[in-house]
Amino acid sequence: MFRVVCVAVTVCVLWLGSAALADEGTAVDQIVSVLREKGLIDEATGNEILAKQAKAEAAQAAKAAPPVSQGSLLDGFIFSGDLRLRDEQFWYGRAFGSTADDNNRIRYRARIGFTKQVTPWALVGVRLASGVTDYRSTNVSAGEGADFNYDSVFFDRAYAQFALPDPGIGLKTSLTAGKMQNPFIWKNGVDRIMWDDDIAPEGVALTTSWSPNERSRLWGTFGYYIELQNSTAVDPRVFGYQAGGSIKVIDAVEVGARVSYYDWEHLGNDASGAGFFGRSAANGNLPNAFDPDMSVIESSGYVSWAGLEGWPVILWGTWVQNLAADGAIVDGVRIGAEDQAFGFGLEAGDAKKLLRFGVGYHHVEANAVAALYTDSDLLDGRTNRRGFVLYGFREVATNTELRFSLFDGHPIKTSGSGFGDGPFNISGTTDSQANRRRLQADLNMKF
Repeated sequence: MFRVVCVAVTVCVLWLGSAALADEGTAVDQIVSVLREKGLIDEATGNEILAKQAKAEAAQAAKAAPPVSQGSLLDGFIFSGDLRLRDEQFWYGRAFGSTADDNNRIRYRARIGFTKQVTPWALVGVRLASGVTDYRSTNVSAGEGADFNYDSVFFDRAYAQFALPDPGIGLKTSLTAGKMQNPFIWKNGVDRIMWDDDIAPEGVALTTSWSPNERSRLWGTFGYYIELQNSTAVDPRVFGYQAGGSIKVIDAVEVGARVSYYDWEHLGNDASGAGFFGRSAANGNLPNAFDPDMSVIESSGYVSWAGLEGWPVILWGTWVQNLAADGAIVDGVRIGAEDQAFGFGLEAGDAKKLLRFGVGYHHVEANAVAALYTDSDLLDGRTNRRGFVLYGFREVATNTELRFSLFDGHPIKTSGSGFGDGPFNISGTTDSQANRRRLQADLNMKF
């Protein structure tokens, strides 16, 4: 009888005093342990007491927890940014009876932005960037404006992204709308022939990926982008389609490939400035690049090897053709389609352990791609160019990288190439800068 009374009293004390004991993390455990040692309760009874106590503590904690609406205003925001300081040197070769002066400039690029998960299936993203209204660059040169005037800041990205339901096979699909990062660019080598990666296209994009197993992945991307809003005619625009995949052949070797198709439409409805065709001609395209628009197919591939610690290697290549270009007579001279481009290279090393370096070669004929959108550093933002790029970078401190890049570019054909090879880039300014070496020294700091 005494034993029953002791157990009953103990249980009542524990139950009625649960609030007081909740702050003493091990008090209940110690009491139950003593009762077990004295043989007043068995193990099952002790476990039952502990379970009830845990349930009471959980209920009390739930009542004390503040509602979600009382959280910080910044909850869920992910902020990021970077600052790049650059010294850039140019050396020019003699070309076509004209010379351009060697020069040097100091530049900076600043970017800051955030993403915010607004629901489990939707997020928004915004980024601001420095710039001088150059759609292919967010750099600002020291002394670019007189009297140390203020520099501009622009919306570099402003988009919403929605996660679409998985049909039950592990499919990851998202729909992005607004001004966004270009989803058609990858990081496997120097992917700059089609697009300058500073360009943030505006429209909608659907991306999807699926991994059949741990060693392989398939993906697809569709994009619809407006080149210029036009209230009196159909908007100039581009449809982009891309499919690709990768597979680990063995643990140390991965192979990947992709195919892209871009369909440019109604480009003649862009009459801003010199018009789309006039602006394209200033960057290397010839009139026969468009029929009347442009359709471009691109394919790229890579092989990566990670068999040596600290020295991963990737070999990459890309090929492009403008299906709309054809032979024609320009300024009384018959010329070919000039419709192909290619590039290949190698990258190796580890930037955190020692050094990451790479070398690549690119050959971009006059009509191979839309000259307005090819990379502004690689071949000075022009088609009808060929050349090498050599680069290396190392992480010198946490979130701080030092990078060197050397670009050596030359014209493929010029107005002085002989009968049947011209006319190409017939302007004193363009021709005088056709043979150019560009050296960039960058200090990149991220946060």
